[in-house]
Amino acid sequence: MLILLNGVLSMSEIAIISSRRTFLQKEADKGNGKAKTALKLFDDPDRFLSTIQIGITAISILTGIFSGATLSDDLALLLSKVGLPLQYSLPISQTLIVIIVTYFTLILGELVPKRIGMNEPEKVATAIAKPMNIISRMASPFVKLLSKSTTLIVSMIGIKENNSKVTEEEIMSMVKEGRLDGEVQEVEEDIMERVFMLGDLKVESIMTHRSEIVSISNTLSHDEIIALIKENDFDTYPIYSEEEDSIIGVVTFKELALELIQKDFKLENIISKPIYIPENLSVYKALETMKEKCVTELMVCDEFGALAGVITLRDIMKGLVGNIDEDPNEQSIVKRSEKEEWLIDGQIPFYDFLSHFEKEELYDEAPYNTLAGLILNKLEHIPTAGEKLEWNIFKLEIVDMDGARIDKVSVSLLPEI
Repeated sequence: MLILLNGVLSMSEIAIISSRRTFLQKEADKGNGKAKTALKLFDDPDRFLSTIQIGITAISILTGIFSGATLSDDLALLLSKVGLPLQYSLPISQTLIVIIVTYFTLILGELVPKRIGMNEPEKVATAIAKPMNIISRMASPFVKLLSKSTTLIVSMIGIKENNSKVTEEEIMSMVKEGRLDGEVQEVEEDIMERVFMLGDLKVESIMTHRSEIVSISNTLSHDEIIALIKENDFDTYPIYSEEEDSIIGVVTFKELALELIQKDFKLENIISKPIYIPENLSVYKALETMKEKCVTELMVCDEFGALAGVITLRDIMKGLVGNIDEDPNEQSIVKRSEKEEWLIDGQIPFYDFLSHFEKEELYDEAPYNTLAGLILNKLEHIPTAGEKLEWNIFKLEIVDMDGARIDKVSVSLLPEI
């Protein structure tokens, strides 16, 4: 009976500790009284664990006294009746009782109850919450004494209270574990990684650079604008007057397409005032600005106030879920079947490049915007087709240049040392 009671306390301890607070809170919000009580125990671990420890210690002492004083004497008497000398029967019986009691204490008092508590923590926690809360209140004077004594000794040793918070690494570790267990889909894990990665990036990392922006002069005719957007399909077009640095507004492709079919087409009818943000603003701050201003595009300026690029809602979504509208015939990464070599677009986001080879951890030490950014940083000049370099585990070769822009790169993996 004492061993089973010990098991109940052990099961209660591991169940409360292993329970998810979010689950208990959700059930408590629904009006579940047992969940509310379990939540109180969860939020006051000192009182609860001290109560459990008092109970387990008391049971252990009582078990030892009872088994030593009663069971061993009875067994010694039984052994003496079957012919074993009394001087041998007593120590043998004591040894056997210790082994038997220890075995059942471990199995029925510790291992099995704790396994049950770990497998069904919330169910067990809500089931035992109310009786454990009553026991905790009854043991309150002893608990307070133990708690104050523990705090005093810990402070004398110099150990400070651990106020550590959950980190991104811990969350991703749990997500990865969930994916391995089949509870989290691979695509969900990928999006979670991108969510945290994007939170560490500045706008300049994912914006469309000014060298790749197509702007529209406010002096262009109807036909000239149609010809321009046919060749350059973008979500957003800055509008300028006189010279390209003189941005007077911005139009979206959708607005432009609807206005172009009107008989009385006027570009000024659809021009919106540009909203500027600094290039060192975080991506999520930019997203908040879009929501506040009800826009899907922002002009990005450098430290001198000059246009550095454009960031759109599509750029942010691409950072979260990858390229959702990529042409299958124009993939950023193409595996060359005849050998371990890949033909990769130089403008691929650097994180996506590392992710393809499962080397995302390298991003922290080399947070480039694109693969081309890495190459330009290492070579320190505009490369020509055929130039090669090695970085980390990658061997890179420039395959094609589009003017000063790195278009295609051949990538192979260096042999592991």
